[in-house]
Amino acid sequence: MQQGQRLKEATEGQIFQTGSKIGGPFKIGKPVYQEKRMKLFNEIYQRQKAELEAKEKTPITVTLKDGKKIECKKWVTTPMMIAVGINKKLAENMVAAKVIYDSLFDKNFVDVDHDDQQQQESSLTLKPDYLIWDLSRPLEGDCQLELLSFDDKNGKEVFWHSSSHILGSALEEVYGCHLCIGPAIDGGFFYDCYIGDYKVTQNDYVKIEKAAQDLVASKQEFQRAVLTKDECLELFGTNPFKRQLITNKIPEGAMTTAYKCGNLIDLCTGPHLPNTGYVKAFQVTKNSAAYWLGKNTNDDLQRVYGISFPSKKLLDEYIQIQKELALRDHRNVGKKQNLYLFHQLSPGSAFFYPNGAHIYNTLMNFLRRQYYIRGYQEVISPNIFNAQLWKISGHYDKYKENLFFINMGEEGEYGLKPMNCPGHCLMFDMIQHSYRDLPVRFADFGVLHRNEVHGALSGLTRVRRFQQDDAHIFCRMDQIQEEIKSCLEFLSYIYSLFGFEFKLYLSTRPEKFLGTKEVWDNAEYQLEQGLKKFGKHFEVNPGDGAFYGPKIDVKLYDAYKREHQCGTIQLDFNLPERFNLQYRASEDEQEVQKDKEQVHNEQVQVAQEIIDVARKASHHSDTENISNPTQQQTTEIPAEEKVLQEQNVKQQKQKKQKQSQQQQQQQQQQQQIKQKLPEEIIESGSSQGLSQHELNKVIHEKKYELGYHHLKAGFARPVIVHRAILGSLERMIAILTEQCGGKWPFWLSPKQLLLCPVSAYYKDVAEKISARLRLEGYTVFTDDSDQTLAKKVRNSQIQYYNFIGVIGQEEVSGGVIDIRDCEKNTRIGKLTIPQLCKFFESLKPPKSNVEVEIHKHDDSHLKLNDELQEKMFLEGDGYSVGKRDFDEFAKIKDIDPILQNLIRWHKYMTHLTKQDQAPEKVQQQEEQVEQKQE
Repeated sequence: MQQGQRLKEATEGQIFQTGSKIGGPFKIGKPVYQEKRMKLFNEIYQRQKAELEAKEKTPITVTLKDGKKIECKKWVTTPMMIAVGINKKLAENMVAAKVIYDSLFDKNFVDVDHDDQQQQESSLTLKPDYLIWDLSRPLEGDCQLELLSFDDKNGKEVFWHSSSHILGSALEEVYGCHLCIGPAIDGGFFYDCYIGDYKVTQNDYVKIEKAAQDLVASKQEFQRAVLTKDECLELFGTNPFKRQLITNKIPEGAMTTAYKCGNLIDLCTGPHLPNTGYVKAFQVTKNSAAYWLGKNTNDDLQRVYGISFPSKKLLDEYIQIQKELALRDHRNVGKKQNLYLFHQLSPGSAFFYPNGAHIYNTLMNFLRRQYYIRGYQEVISPNIFNAQLWKISGHYDKYKENLFFINMGEEGEYGLKPMNCPGHCLMFDMIQHSYRDLPVRFADFGVLHRNEVHGALSGLTRVRRFQQDDAHIFCRMDQIQEEIKSCLEFLSYIYSLFGFEFKLYLSTRPEKFLGTKEVWDNAEYQLEQGLKKFGKHFEVNPGDGAFYGPKIDVKLYDAYKREHQCGTIQLDFNLPERFNLQYRASEDEQEVQKDKEQVHNEQVQVAQEIIDVARKASHHSDTENISNPTQQQTTEIPAEEKVLQEQNVKQQKQKKQKQSQQQQQQQQQQQQIKQKLPEEIIESGSSQGLSQHELNKVIHEKKYELGYHHLKAGFARPVIVHRAILGSLERMIAILTEQCGGKWPFWLSPKQLLLCPVSAYYKDVAEKISARLRLEGYTVFTDDSDQTLAKKVRNSQIQYYNFIGVIGQEEVSGGVIDIRDCEKNTRIGKLTIPQLCKFFESLKPPKSNVEVEIHKHDDSHLKLNDELQEKMFLEGDGYSVGKRDFDEFAKIKDIDPILQNLIRWHKYMTHLTKQDQAPEKVQQQEEQVEQKQE
């Protein structure tokens, strides 16, 4: 069982919808079903309460977190009693308990609202499985116990899950609705309900909150009861949505649980707060439409979101943060700063304007440089593939609804790629690799498309068209550990640039997995060792790995402590098997020759099978046309027909003789067939009616089919490491927009410097300086309006420029620019262009450990690089840019400033060399003159 999961048995089957709509007609009114439901629940609850009192109260030992042991009674002592015994004030702040039983009792309960399943244990050394327990529920055996407050992650989930029941009760009181599902989520909770055609609006929030506050004020207890399937159906007989959940998810003979608070009774495995009075602050935050089971062909539901806290102060802080986040909302900032917009004619696809495109491209170029340093190779793969690719990879069956498909007529079905990994497998497969070549690191910024449901689209965080910093590392098993460590260091460096914190989770083997337990154990060990080498604390998430391999989940936290899932590192044994990826593990010449013969024979076999299938199909169709007689008559056969039948019998005998002769000939030709090339057999197949396209398609399919789980002698199968750091660039830009609030760091900013001439007289000078700085790769603009200098400075701050440069007579005379920091509203000073470039260079991201290591033994190069910042251009007076400068730098100015410096260094050294050689040339000329005179 996964750590922290509620106690439940694995769900059997899925929820099946027999019809598109089950809600039926609905009229808002009082919930008349509550009285009958309450009566049934109370009977069950009182019966089980009596059964509990009759149980034998044997002594048990409870061990607290600090190691203290407390003697308690089974079926009597609750975590709340223990908390009160420790400290009454402490007990008031606790919301649930974490319990680890020495021996787990047998009774499990179906969780109707979730699809979670029990997971197999991993080979890793894990902490004992724990359960989250109600404070008011008696303990059932010897255990370890830890009390949880609202500050604990599990404590928050319990608190907000209980609050969702309060919200559900309020919705029943206000509308008399059919409740559906109401879980706790990150940052609160929601409840889905069926109210017919009625639409919830913000005007309804007050009465919903009033009903919730009445329930909170009454301090209603959360009462738990164990139910059979029949009891559930009887309790929720008037709710078609609950009935469907019960019918589909509770096996016959299984048990589940329900909780009651006030007039609400709902299916739930808990745990919950002791009573509703623990919720001191409650607020409805928003509402939206939803579909039953998430399918747009099912009933329309109303979804109401809420938030709650154990104190009014925490709610006030939350409201203040939400106001700040609303101002930072990436959709608003993007529109205000002219970064990106959306249009209804291309939903889910962002239009990036120049400023947004600058951020987009800067992120990619920065990663490209890191790729080059870290040994990645950027590749470009097609955007559209034949659907056969997704069938081979397994995505066709699992993600078909999320793929965009195009019918190409005779060529079949094609689709826009939603991920890069299958294409990279083809790229790896098309070139034979040796073990010496590995690891092969393919990086790809290719455009991806996923057919997200229209209602799920949300700004840049959920789109249909996007790009990823996607990479796939093809490596050997013995290389996994070092590759994982390298990926984590890369990830840590990138996140540190933006001030992100992150946590690491090692997700291990799930219940259903590909491959053998031994391979998984080794892979998990490699990941664990890679994480330990990296040195950052990580937690194990048992059973949450992908079916094709274990993975490292990375939870990223922004300045407001919001959690984001961006980066991931996954091991994959599945795709190498499906695509029959192999690399040469031996360099022995005999093995190589043996492999070549084996490959040739397999290709011949595949091509011959294709032709045989085509022949059989053709023969079958012919015999069907011939041997499809009409219903025979019972009348006598004429004499002429008898003669014909006798002739047919003779012909059949002759055919059999010919067939035996042909079989002998075929046996003789078998050896000759093996010597034929596959291309020759394909040509033979073409002459028998098979098109070249059909032959190539079938031979391509057969290759992976025959190669599945098959390795050639002397070859081994690589492991794929799926690696993303930023993840979707669109999503990351949305996160960064809200993290920065539109105040972009200098190296990423689309508005780095605004030049402000004090009058139109200095406009030309400003334009020359702007051209000079753009040549260095900086984003520079000129404000040549007639506004006052103070107004220009104010506008630059409102538009989130990083710096402003003032140019007047004094600055022109001194060959400097007066630089001011817009965000801090402070004056940097008067700098020459070389000084300004050096200052801007210092604001770029710090070098990574990899870069520092490379330059560690080359201090002289670094010093030289600093000196080159001071060198003037080949032409010009310090402001103007000459033709030679453009000729020298036009092709490389967008690649890398360091490369520009190397060009300067070359020119500068050439100049010094010429100076050193000049006296020697003069002396040689003088000697030559003297020799002539003599």
